Amino acid sequence: MKKVLFALVLIGGVFAMSGCAKECRCTVKVNDKVVSEDTITLDEGERCSQYNNYKSLLGVSGEVRCTPVLF
Repeated sequence: MKKVLFALVLIGGVFAMSGCAKECRCTVKVNDKVVSEDTITLDEGERCSQYNNYKSLLGVSGEVRCTPVLF
């Protein structure tokens, strides 16, 4: 029982920390090939998901995907 409780607290802590991350790791892809990776610092009230974007035009697709840096 203690192991289950510990696992739940640990998982909850990871989710709680992802909501207040100060940095995001962003990956830029063009036609599913990684073009660049960079880390950005967030301002107060910003979230990593605000930087996610996807566009497609004339058979060329571009995507920016940002995820929180937890540790």
